[in-house]
Amino acid sequence: MSVREVVRVESDTLKLGVTDSAIASVRSQTEVQTAVRVMDGGRIGLASAVGEAALDQLTHAARDALIFDVPYPVEPEQGRTLHCEHRGDRRSVSELVDITTELLNALRSEFPQYVFSYGVEQQRLAWHIESDAGLDLHYSRDTTQLAFVVKEKGSGNIFDTFVGVEGSTVDLDATLEEFRSHLKAFGIPQQARTGRQKIVFPGLSGMSGSGLLQLVRSDLLGRVYAQGASIFDGKMGAKEPVFSPLLTLRERRNPNAGRVCPFDMEGVVRDPLDLEIVANGRLISLASNKRDAFRFDLPHTGTAIGDAAQLPSSGFGQIVADTTASSLKDLLGPDGGLLAWFVAGGNSTRAGDMAFPTHVLMAVDENGLVTGRVPGATLTGNIFETLGSDFVGSTAQRTDPFSDEGFFVAHMTVQG
Repeated sequence: MSVREVVRVESDTLKLGVTDSAIASVRSQTEVQTAVRVMDGGRIGLASAVGEAALDQLTHAARDALIFDVPYPVEPEQGRTLHCEHRGDRRSVSELVDITTELLNALRSEFPQYVFSYGVEQQRLAWHIESDAGLDLHYSRDTTQLAFVVKEKGSGNIFDTFVGVEGSTVDLDATLEEFRSHLKAFGIPQQARTGRQKIVFPGLSGMSGSGLLQLVRSDLLGRVYAQGASIFDGKMGAKEPVFSPLLTLRERRNPNAGRVCPFDMEGVVRDPLDLEIVANGRLISLASNKRDAFRFDLPHTGTAIGDAAQLPSSGFGQIVADTTASSLKDLLGPDGGLLAWFVAGGNSTRAGDMAFPTHVLMAVDENGLVTGRVPGATLTGNIFETLGSDFVGSTAQRTDPFSDEGFFVAHMTVQG
């Protein structure tokens, strides 16, 4: 049986570039990528185009590509319709210029010691997968990001810190409050802290917290685990917890819980939508799309990722932790903690050791309030300890009013 799938990824972006605390450029960009996948006799052919695409020509090219005998011995999804969207702000150019100008005016007035750069971006993203087997999946979301790189006047650094928020809807007053909170505290230097500390990560998806999941993303791929190359080899499905019994990690696909697409790039809609990867410390799921599941005799977990011009590969999307506490205050003692605000890279070894050079590190008091900045340092730990006995908890409290992630807290060692 031959099945044709049409995949489209669309983006409509309006971006205001900011230089020296003033709007320097306005750019509008629309991109459309279309791909046709033809599956026939356990093989797949793929053809794609950017911009205007003639489906007949792409279909012909995809059928011609079957001659390369690329194996894809899986049953394509069929007979499912799902339309989902996360609507948000859709400001005109003049409206976006006005809100950005007002924001910059306030920042220049209140924080004249800093120079702000980077910009404001409004974007609409959409994914569509349709097939002649009755598949009809559509998802779109609107996102506005207000983000500035901050440099202190006279500083020899490329930048000193950053401020930013992102959400479907962001308003000026709440954004200013977030920026003020960070910039005021950043201007209050405090003594360095070293040794074992409670480290607060603002979610697991951003530049600070994502490093904690580097080995989870790389070594819980189905093909890596099946070939015995995973740091977690032999631990999948074990009765004893690998991590803290308090820790549960999920790949989020539930659009009611966050701004996420409910289907993967093979058109799979899971039931339930969210996938438990770690349940009360136990490893229970790998990232295996249909193709890898067939190749390595694994259960497929609806974890196909990639863009339209690629064959789907296995991988996790947004990973979140189940909440263990209502607020950040509930996870901090009298000594408070340190907020890892900006992590400049990081590395993990095959023994699970992690090191994160932290350029911006903020002091947090026992009430979860940021009170000042401490000198940058390197955070070190081992994944089996940081997510195990050193795990403190994660919060229902969001990292800012527009985010759908909470704070993630664990003990790590701070090296100056």
